[in-house]
Amino acid sequence: MAEVEKPLERFEEEDKEREKEEKAREKYERKKAKWEEILKPFDTVIDYFLDQARNKGGIYGEVVISPALLDQIVTLNPVTLEGQAEIIYNIFIYRVAKWHYNVEKADEYIKLTPTAPPAFAPLLSQKERLEGYIKSGLASAAQAVADYELLKHDERKYREILDYFNMGKKDEHVLRALYVDRVDAYTGEGYSMVTMAKRWPTIISDFIKMRSGWMDVDTIRKKLKVSKAEAVVLKTKNELFVEWKRLFFPDVRDRYVRIKNLLESRRRSIHEYREWLKPHLNRLKRIREQAEIADAASDLTEITKLMFTPQGEVEAKLWFWKPIKPEEVGKPVMVSGWGEIPLFDDWVKEKIILLEAKYGVELSENEIKNCVKGHKLGGKLYGKRREILAVHPGPYIDERFIYYFFIDLDYVCQYKKGSTGPMVIEDQYWHFHPFLVSKNFLLLSLLELEYKKKKLREEIERLIGVTTEEEKIGEEVRRKWPREGEKERKERSRERWKESLSKTKASWIRRRRKLKNVLNPLFKFFIRAGPYEINVAERISKTYGLYFGGQVAELRDLIKETSYRISGQRP
Repeated sequence: MAEVEKPLERFEEEDKEREKEEKAREKYERKKAKWEEILKPFDTVIDYFLDQARNKGGIYGEVVISPALLDQIVTLNPVTLEGQAEIIYNIFIYRVAKWHYNVEKADEYIKLTPTAPPAFAPLLSQKERLEGYIKSGLASAAQAVADYELLKHDERKYREILDYFNMGKKDEHVLRALYVDRVDAYTGEGYSMVTMAKRWPTIISDFIKMRSGWMDVDTIRKKLKVSKAEAVVLKTKNELFVEWKRLFFPDVRDRYVRIKNLLESRRRSIHEYREWLKPHLNRLKRIREQAEIADAASDLTEITKLMFTPQGEVEAKLWFWKPIKPEEVGKPVMVSGWGEIPLFDDWVKEKIILLEAKYGVELSENEIKNCVKGHKLGGKLYGKRREILAVHPGPYIDERFIYYFFIDLDYVCQYKKGSTGPMVIEDQYWHFHPFLVSKNFLLLSLLELEYKKKKLREEIERLIGVTTEEEKIGEEVRRKWPREGEKERKERSRERWKESLSKTKASWIRRRRKLKNVLNPLFKFFIRAGPYEINVAERISKTYGLYFGGQVAELRDLIKETSYRISGQRP
């Protein structure tokens, strides 16, 4: 009795654990949905934190997001002739790279009036061509899938017949049953054994009991104990069966080879169609208009955009940063001890849910670790693009520094053309928003870019139905409708074991976080909130803030000097 109770107790414990996991997952999903609503007004998750830092005068302790003073927030407005805005932009980007800034583009889209300016005509025509090419490509892929399914059905049927022939070598009853069901049954009323069963009820079973060598009426009568009339019919049917077996097997085998070849060819063509569409979909997805991602009626009341005036603009969000550490007398600029503060800390782990809520995708623990490792190692791991852009192929995050000079740059370039005149002007706006940030916040910014990239990849995969997406759907279907007696693979059980370990670890982090939230009101009196600076007046503003003015002035003067040289005019 005790032996029976132990498995029952184990099953009950497993059910409780499963219910607990489901409740935790539901709670997590509700929390994610709540964050999704909060983040809707913001283009990026980082914008949300920067906005919170501005409203609160900075966020300190577990993370540092310290906004610069108002006199260091700069807006520049160079107005140039057609084609000169790109020159200013390119000079700026390549120059700041030489000044050891790391640069990333966080977002980009275009806004157009009903009458688009000539500068956007190539882009819009390219978008229309891509849409047409993708539609035809998807139609071809769909037709290839339909042909594949028909061939797959034929291949399965012929493979089944060949399997019957292999089984018939040991037991001929299988082939005789196949002959009765799929050949003799279609000979017509009065000629098939199915219809003859009205006269001789056992004729089908008698035929299945026969041997191929029974070609004599008397032998059939003695062996099966049937009437002479039935024996004559059975002899005729047996001769037809032997002839069918002799002729049909090689024909089926040849057909199976041809169908198998066509099936593999169609399968490869489906894969190739999908691969051909990937670069076109990637280019189309990158041509984004504001109406696709924001309120389509947001420009309806804007007084500078008239419907008959050819006008368009490009809006981009750039992040660029470099490490910063104040010089202290008698102390080297770089100290190895600064790297003791963890990069991928609890604060970053807790904010991952915001990235998942914003972009609807998830990065595994290994993917995040690889991203962290790549950003710490620098350009070598992430390819040569970084080395081409920057003179220094250094890492995005240098472990020797814990604070970074971070600029959130909103770039707007408006292309304006008169409805009748030939002149086109390019009206640029450079909005610099400097911040002092800690390295864990910088890591969250880079992780957001990885989430954006994964979202784009998954959107493309879902649209063209690549193998990885099909495997995900297949796994979900197998989980919902498992085959009877189907056992899980060892690899899957090992993955679940690892997943349970990670969930246990996450639960401990959540418990520790709950305890910290309960005791948080008392922490500020007795315990420092985190490993980073909290003394704004003495440490951040006087030590790090001194560097902000010079850094921003250097970038501002670069744009001004470039504009003066292009225009040939000075104030």
